[in-house]
Amino acid sequence: MNSTENHFSLDWRVAFGLVVTTAWFTAGLTYLLGIVGWANFIHLPTADIGSFLEGAFAPLAFLWLVIGHFMQQKEISANTKAIHIQERSAQRLEMHAHRDTYFKLLALIQDQLGSISAFHYMSVAGPSGTGQMTSEEFAEGRANCSNGDHAFFVRKMTGMSYDLREDVDALQNVYFGTEIRKRHTENYLKTFEKLLKAAREVDADDMISNALHMGSAIGRQYRIIKYVQGEDAYELELLV
Repeated sequence: MNSTENHFSLDWRVAFGLVVTTAWFTAGLTYLLGIVGWANFIHLPTADIGSFLEGAFAPLAFLWLVIGHFMQQKEISANTKAIHIQERSAQRLEMHAHRDTYFKLLALIQDQLGSISAFHYMSVAGPSGTGQMTSEEFAEGRANCSNGDHAFFVRKMTGMSYDLREDVDALQNVYFGTEIRKRHTENYLKTFEKLLKAAREVDADDMISNALHMGSAIGRQYRIIKYVQGEDAYELELLV
């Protein structure tokens, strides 16, 4: 077996107590046998023997009481530290669980934002709008979304916004020209903002939320809408 497994570590407080106890017993026996005498001691009245033993062992009892107290404090400190470590571990596990849940939610929300953008784009560019997209092309685009390209119609909306970047009235018409378009725009904003809030709750460094807001297709479309609303001056640099 490994020699380290057989190593016995004795706490210095216990070692100190054993040394003092041994020295105390040695001094007591020396006093008893050398000065009092064993014969004289055993012929003492029972009450006197009890008083002698009480006085002899009282300091040792107090010593071990103090040692036990400090040993207990040490154990409490060690248990408290272990509890804190467990709490931090539990918090990390909880954070990982929240992130896993978030990324599962992200896929669903991306699909939802893609659907909102699809019907929004159809309202603007479909047969009831400019006629740029036919019903067959819309069905093909929806198939692309179903096959994993959630941002297909989001990119369509972004491209349309870029083409109309110099026409403020046309942009307003795209996003707020009819009640249906306004409803799609508001649904997109609310859904993305909820997703952004969820990202901030699972990422203290805001890496996920920044990537979502500044580096994704759905985030760019969100900022375009905020620009059209007059709430995001930075988006002007992307549109002009």
